[in-house]
Amino acid sequence: MNPLASTKCAGRLLMALAAISSILLMAACGSGGSPAIPNPVGFTNGSLNGTYVISMSGTDVNGSNEVVPFAIVGTITANGKGGFSGGTLDVNDPGNTGVNLGVAVSSSSSYNVSTDGRGTGTLMTSVATFKIDFVLTSTNHGLIALFEPGATGSGTVDMQSSASQSSLSSLAFSLSGADSSGFPLGTAGAFTLNSSGTITSGIQDFNDNGSSAVSGLNGLLLTGGAVSLNSAGTSGTATLTNSSDSFGSLGFDVWVIDSTHLKFIETDNTLNVLSGDAFTQQASFTPGQLVFTLGGLDSTLQGPLAAGGFVTTDANGTLSNGTEDYNDAGIPNTVTGFSGACSTSAPFSSGRCQLALNGFSNGALNSFVFAAYPSSSGVLLLEIDSLGLMQGAGYAQTATSFTAPAGYGLNLSGLNTDGQGNVGEVDDIAQFNASAIASPGVNMTGILNENSILGGPDPSLSLSGTYTPDSPATGRGSISVPSIGTFIGTLNLEYYVVDGSTILFIDGDTVQVAVGTFQSQSSSSSAALPQSRISIVHPVVRPHSAMWRK
Repeated sequence: MNPLASTKCAGRLLMALAAISSILLMAACGSGGSPAIPNPVGFTNGSLNGTYVISMSGTDVNGSNEVVPFAIVGTITANGKGGFSGGTLDVNDPGNTGVNLGVAVSSSSSYNVSTDGRGTGTLMTSVATFKIDFVLTSTNHGLIALFEPGATGSGTVDMQSSASQSSLSSLAFSLSGADSSGFPLGTAGAFTLNSSGTITSGIQDFNDNGSSAVSGLNGLLLTGGAVSLNSAGTSGTATLTNSSDSFGSLGFDVWVIDSTHLKFIETDNTLNVLSGDAFTQQASFTPGQLVFTLGGLDSTLQGPLAAGGFVTTDANGTLSNGTEDYNDAGIPNTVTGFSGACSTSAPFSSGRCQLALNGFSNGALNSFVFAAYPSSSGVLLLEIDSLGLMQGAGYAQTATSFTAPAGYGLNLSGLNTDGQGNVGEVDDIAQFNASAIASPGVNMTGILNENSILGGPDPSLSLSGTYTPDSPATGRGSISVPSIGTFIGTLNLEYYVVDGSTILFIDGDTVQVAVGTFQSQSSSSSAALPQSRISIVHPVVRPHSAMWRK
């Protein structure tokens, strides 16, 4: 987004990283490797046809060579022939291009979709020309990344439908990004609306740079606000008002995916950068096994942190027999037997449960507390104990293995380091085919595109590796890619199956901390997979420093 950003390696830049929703790794020029042959899934330019809601968040470099957070949410209209006929974007980038709302997407914009569902595009606007890289999982959903020198971030693409004002009755939300000083900021909450869109009741939690409980940012009652859609029911505005001195009134633009799923982006010129999702609120946990991923920072060095695993739950959020994998600033580990409980006898009267965990770790065992908000997209989670900042979600597990053979689209985002204290964001978009061959043989092949603030775009890297499920099957497993042309040269993931087509993962490498998802593909419009309701929050590092254990 910044015309002054160098296309060469920027390995000596220290991250001033703030955006909680998207960061990873790299501090030297990556190697491209030989382009692989795309897997023949059957996508074409006609697979992207209609109006889609896109959202991306990450970091870019401004004219002073400072790395700053940004968020982009809006719509693009694809004509099915390789062109964008229009669209409207909100760009919240206070450290670089500023806060620009309702920016038109020029009809000169274009895209191209390859047979495996990977695509590239150019969105031309009056603010900047945005180069994008994406992978479609169906004709109505995909994963997207900003793919240009000096700017990287990732998010989702979803076919847009409309919603009536009266259909939005009770919503739970999870938003992440940075405060006005560039420090990581997360918030989650729930509210009830009347038929005109006025908030009649609600509650909200904040975590600002790992501080929550000591800052009086927990369990704040919403004292006012509204969600107001336009006459077409495709976009609107929102305000959330609470008693906090720091974040007492926030304003947003709202982009409708459907009546159960909205995208929010902050637009109030407070210099905060918040964006995320709102889903239909639910009254309880779904009993059974819950799989989860969390991204954030630890409490000791405020280094990047990713965690994932599974746990058994009842309807009231009583947790038992949990297994957690975590990667704390390049130190991966696994803990077993963690448990948890909601703190009140009627935990969901306000749509919120205060969830206390035992035997859980962010690199150190502590008594962690989360605000938990059940929704149609799982249980939205935000750490509220002043022991760090973790944010993410848990999902009811309905399968213990993913479908093979099948094609999958992947997005990974987080941080890496060059071993000299320099850290940076990387976002990966990939497509691979998973075969039914048992490990240790190669059973996944595809192509990965990587972009980083410190290294720049690196497309068409050959991806060849092995996935190995746990035995007996729990839905957990590992992925090993021993050689790939990225900065670190390998990829080692721990994954967690939500259902046969949706899988979460964290990165377990010692110089990379990341969170992501891969989702199965269907190129047939008549059999297109439903839009994913997975909302991933990625690891963060404290800005103005490079906290990474050496």
